[in-house]
Amino acid sequence: MIIKIVMIVFILLLLLTAWYMWHRRNGHFLIYDVGGNPRLTNILKWTSIALIAESAIGIIILFMDNKYLNLITLFLASLTILTFSLLITDSKK
Repeated sequence: MIIKIVMIVFILLLLLTAWYMWHRRNGHFLIYDVGGNPRLTNILKWTSIALIAESAIGIIILFMDNKYLNLITLFLASLTILTFSLLITDSKK
């Protein structure tokens, strides 16, 4: 039961992060001025779409009986955020 509650909170955080990235894709994102760089706009757009897709997968997995399947959601989200951080760091050069 506790794993389902933690996963619900995690999925909500994924959705909140996706929403924030989507709404900041044409303006300022943290310390970056995205408006002048179309590459950063694409990175933010595709990352938010990936996070929404992973949230949907996580919701589907949440209702399955096997609690270890929730690791798929954690792995996919971690991989997406890792890729995002590497791409946004690379675009600063």
